[in-house]
Amino acid sequence: MPKTKSFIRFLNETDKEKLKEKSCLFTISVGQQTHEGEHFRATIELLNATFKSCTMLVDDSLQRHTIAIQQEFEPEYYYEMSIKEGDLWLERNEKYYGKLTNLEKIIRWDTWLKHADFDLKRNAILNLIEQDSTYKSAFEQSINEFTIKLQERTTDNKYVDIERAKRLSFDFIVEECTALCLWPELNCHYEVYPNLHNSAINETRQRFVLAYTPHLINQITLGFRNAAQLKPQRFIILNQMSTI
Repeated sequence: MPKTKSFIRFLNETDKEKLKEKSCLFTISVGQQTHEGEHFRATIELLNATFKSCTMLVDDSLQRHTIAIQQEFEPEYYYEMSIKEGDLWLERNEKYYGKLTNLEKIIRWDTWLKHADFDLKRNAILNLIEQDSTYKSAFEQSINEFTIKLQERTTDNKYVDIERAKRLSFDFIVEECTALCLWPELNCHYEVYPNLHNSAINETRQRFVLAYTPHLINQITLGFRNAAQLKPQRFIILNQMSTI
């Protein structure tokens, strides 16, 4: 198979050229194949060639919600596991991100969970969901899209209950959106992610970020050429437990 290539979607060549003087926030969803192997190698090459500087955010403890959806207990039970998944991700992928020549720093998800303004931003999001039907609809749509995909790939999982999954995915998305509201303090012009974000994140970015700092945390979406078909999100520790 030809070498996998990463490219920027939805951006013309003139605007791409301007990125060479810009900084980016590179968000990593631990467990996603787009942040492993050939996909990740290709992304690192693209980031080196495209941006002046890069901050890498490892979304590890956020994944406690994802793990809980397909397991028996509530998210906090899987907090330490999600942190360990982040540790393992950093260990096995250092051979790739170690070649990121414009890397300024690596931060992890707890930076936002422990942020002094986390509760303030989270409450602002929850209040707007209650007050604005359009904003609320964006969350409902995002949750429904997720649960449809969940049902398709977990038909034989005894722990998956759709109503519980909706509750946990709501908590996941609210936490993700809350962190997004805090990202402008990093002074990164763009957030780089290899998938389209859901409507809740898009609405939150417009209302809570771009409305106040239009030059920061704009979205850049990556695509891949000559890439193998992606597999579902996978957690190393859970996989090891299932084989015992």
